[in-house]
Amino acid sequence: MPLGELFLSFLQALKKSPPGVREVEFLSRFRELGGFPEIVLVGSGRAGFRLLLESLDFEPGSEIIFPAYTFHPIPAAAAECGFKPVFADVDRATWNIDPEKIPSLISPRTRAIMPTHLFGVPAEMDRINEIAREHELKVIEDCAHGLGARYNGRPAGTLGDTALFTFAMSKNLPCWGGGAMVVKEFDLAERMRAALKRSTPPGGFSILKGQAFNIAAILLTQPLIFPWMLYPLIRLASRFGSDFFDRPFIEEVTPISPAGCPADGKSGARSFAPFQAAVGLRQLGRFSGWLERQEVNARILRSRLESCPGLKFQEEPSGRKSSFLYLRARVEDPDRVRRSLLCRGIDSKPDDMRNCAALEIFDHRLECPEAEKLGGHCVELPCSPFYSEQAITNIAGRVRRAMRKI
Repeated sequence: MPLGELFLSFLQALKKSPPGVREVEFLSRFRELGGFPEIVLVGSGRAGFRLLLESLDFEPGSEIIFPAYTFHPIPAAAAECGFKPVFADVDRATWNIDPEKIPSLISPRTRAIMPTHLFGVPAEMDRINEIAREHELKVIEDCAHGLGARYNGRPAGTLGDTALFTFAMSKNLPCWGGGAMVVKEFDLAERMRAALKRSTPPGGFSILKGQAFNIAAILLTQPLIFPWMLYPLIRLASRFGSDFFDRPFIEEVTPISPAGCPADGKSGARSFAPFQAAVGLRQLGRFSGWLERQEVNARILRSRLESCPGLKFQEEPSGRKSSFLYLRARVEDPDRVRRSLLCRGIDSKPDDMRNCAALEIFDHRLECPEAEKLGGHCVELPCSPFYSEQAITNIAGRVRRAMRKI
């Protein structure tokens, strides 16, 4: 995020307004963005998922089918709420859940399927919904990466029974945290809203305090600062084999606590804050332009690297339009690739998705060979909407030179 946008978002949030006005306006404009039905604004995507699980009538021990290659805290949250995550392998081309692996995993205790629109590429929703209808299962879309993605012309988040969105700072609608649950059933949405009335949204200064690391990261990655301050430190850490600068992006796998669904989730608050709504209103006005620029940059970078040896990109099938929230490539030796990229001025991000089917914290462990090939092997390449086409072309050239040295 440019420094000016960061400053202006603060000013927007600090303006006085009557209680509840900003939240109502943000909800209305977010609904228009995707043609969404009922929307419940929440303190974070994870908190919203927990709220959904609290509000559904699933009995303890019910099973929810997830893709094996996904962000492990989401199935972990289901396990902490008393449900059993079951993992299906992913498609070799799209890296999303493979629908044909789902039927054999369905048991009398299965209650839902939760596909992830991974890195912005929509999952195969027609087949997933067909399977769900045959077995009377709910479909919960994980749209953490999918805001702005489309499936046969329809927005991600309108394809299942419910959907999870997050407005964290690494997403394409950053609101200093917060999230939204899209719900088709009015009664379910009302139960979720009733539960939210028992929580208190955090104040603006509390949110900023919790976002101190992100604020520092935004400041240190500005074009006039990064090359002279942060980049030398990252190079020095890499030379000594330290992963210090990767730690904030990789969430550790910790034992699952059987404490049930806490009222505040991990975010510390389940309600969407007026401060976040104010920031979100500004971001919504710029979202379509950012999304378009992100797609352009991602397609330029991919086209210039498509034939680059050692990089395998996620496929975007016909009828599916990616949001390109993240552009990641599968590589054989990610540590070596990232060191080579760093030597050429490209700071990449390590893979924060995992092959959940192999994690010991889950009871259901299954051989998922495609997820195993991906977990820990995908490197994120920079294609921010704030880069110019010339900058993207320059990045592509540096990546190609780095890969020739592998």
